[in-house]
Amino acid sequence: MSFIEKLDDESMAFFNKVAAKPFSGQATAFLNAYWAEIGSEAEFIYSVSWEIMKHADMNAKGIQLVHKYEEGVSVDFDIGLYFFEQLCKFWEEPSHSGFVVSCGPWGKSNSGFQETFAKSAPEMMTSIVRKKELREKVDVNFDGRVSFLEFLLYQYKDFANPADFTKRSMKAGDEHPEITKARLALEEVNARIREYEEYKQRLETESELPGVKGLKAKNLLAQLDSSPLKEELNKALITAEAAVRKATRLFGGQSGAEGDSGPTQGSLWWMNYDLDQKKKKYGKK
Repeated sequence: MSFIEKLDDESMAFFNKVAAKPFSGQATAFLNAYWAEIGSEAEFIYSVSWEIMKHADMNAKGIQLVHKYEEGVSVDFDIGLYFFEQLCKFWEEPSHSGFVVSCGPWGKSNSGFQETFAKSAPEMMTSIVRKKELREKVDVNFDGRVSFLEFLLYQYKDFANPADFTKRSMKAGDEHPEITKARLALEEVNARIREYEEYKQRLETESELPGVKGLKAKNLLAQLDSSPLKEELNKALITAEAAVRKATRLFGGQSGAEGDSGPTQGSLWWMNYDLDQKKKKYGKK
């Protein structure tokens, strides 16, 4: 089956529906469809490809603070070029000082990842050739933009292609309610993290002020870990952990969920890994 095989109207409509999800939703849909072939690359997709895609999208939107960023769904070709350039640069030089996003520390703590995640090696090419590739091969729905799903299908084209992806995914049922519940619980954690980080950033700014206002902000910063916002974040983490663990007990190790639901390995892995990262950074010490 050709990578660039034309999709029929029904398949294209389904593809567009998935490509309209946030980057993370596109990633889990892809991993659910190709877990047997690509599951071994999930950590790289989460820790590097997803991070660089978000970083590229933030640059395009002029956003510098992570807590002010709302996860996107696609980028234009120019930002797509930037994304591929950054991905190739990371692969060749993960310790480069320009990688201030979380994939930098990940690269330093995972020496030898190029061998472990060999399937994820990006193909080096000039910007002229790359732009031609974006237009002719990556842009499945011809909208002049690059979704994370389109990138994943292109990157892992030895194992996946748009027509096969839509066939596999359409054959699967809807997301099981327990998976949805866990996903929404993690989204609530994200909302609490944004509130916490926004408050922290404001206090850090005010702490530089002279006089009483600066001293008050410094005191509040010192008490941040026992603040009501941190307590709400802790509660959200506990709720999310319970929901994710329940979904994992129900469907972990199965090729698909019960009833009419489709494969869930990608979703389960992503939620568990995402939860672990959030607990490490924001959980009770």
